[in-house]
Amino acid sequence: MPLLLLDLDNTLVDRAAAVRAWAAEYLTERGAGPDLLEAVVTADGDGLRPKPAVAADLTSLLGLSPEESAGIIATLRAGVVAHLRLVPDAEAALLRARDHGWTPFIVTNGQQRQQEKKIASLGLDAWVHGWVISEEVGIAKPDPRIFALASEATGQSLADAWMVGDSAEADIAGAQAAGLRSAYLLRGRTWDATLPAPTVLAASLTDAVEAALAWR
Repeated sequence: MPLLLLDLDNTLVDRAAAVRAWAAEYLTERGAGPDLLEAVVTADGDGLRPKPAVAADLTSLLGLSPEESAGIIATLRAGVVAHLRLVPDAEAALLRARDHGWTPFIVTNGQQRQQEKKIASLGLDAWVHGWVISEEVGIAKPDPRIFALASEATGQSLADAWMVGDSAEADIAGAQAAGLRSAYLLRGRTWDATLPAPTVLAASLTDAVEAALAWR
């Protein structure tokens, strides 16, 4: 059975929407105007910015006290989990992959506790064979060794595996370094033509899965 390796944030779960919902709620609680919403979302950097930089920007932007500043990343993480939802087609796409003999497996960068909360809270543990998280193993995408760990965990070869994700730098570059086929989730963006192209560009998780099924 071939491996279907999947990113977590903004691939299986809609982290971007969760951050926006948390930010709107947090600003309301602080009595701050909604005009700051886009700036808070930008400071988060789609979850890819170093957390000390995020904390520093949010402290300046919102005028946080030292105590609030020290806890803002924990507040952000809790807010993301509270507002997080699966992408609309996640279950259907995973079911289709499994019905066609594929093994879904999550490969994600991030904090182990946070990522496992997301997986458990949305029931993804019932839909995938397992997961590997960068903090837990000390290896992060795009390092190809993290994909080898997924192979070891499942006992399955990477020979026919695909990687599906929304990050050109982590998911697609990592897949290419590991010799994997890849599907890049566009999320309304365009592909940077100066970078080596993924195997397919996909408008949705369903499109990515269908491409992998058709390729095989």
